Parts: sequence; structure tokens; C-alpha cells
Amino acid sequence: MMAGIDDCYLSTRGYAATLGHFTKATFDAIPKTYSYRAPDLWKETVFTKSPRQEFTDQLAKTHTRVSVQKTQAPAVATTRFYTRKIK
Repeated sequence: MMAGIDDCYLSTRGYAATLGHFTKATFDAIPKTYSYRAPDLWKETVFTKSPRQEFTDQLAKTHTRVSVQKTQAPAVATTRFYTRKIK
């Protein structure tokens, strides 16, 4: 259910302090509310598979997994930390 004109809340600041400016601002705002589309006017959305999902399914069907055995020990990174005394 959508809100109607009676359910709208209006507040003003700046140049709409007088009744004339407030009336003009309200009069200009009402037609702008008709530019919003109700959900029943939205187009039907058709979702397709993402390229990742599409090709993952294809690769799972056509390729087999190969296990690789490591013969070399992994390299170990060393890091040195230098500290300096701040006076």
C-alpha cells in the first residue's frame, strides 16, 4: 500500500518561511510525486547466470582435478625489525 497526499510530512527551512513561499513549494512538489513508479508498473526482471557461475559449471563437467605433489620445501621469508629509541 502506498502513502497518499494526506500521509506526507512537510517541513520548510530557508526561503519558505512565508505562507506564499510554502504554498508555491508545496504546489511544485505535488506533481513531482507522480514521477515515481509504483511496483505494479515495473518491468519484469529476467536474471541470467553470472559469467563466473556459467563457466564454473562448464569446467566442472569437462575437466578433472589433478593433484600436484610438492618436492621442495616452501621458502621462508625473514623480516628484521629495527627499533630506535626516541629521545
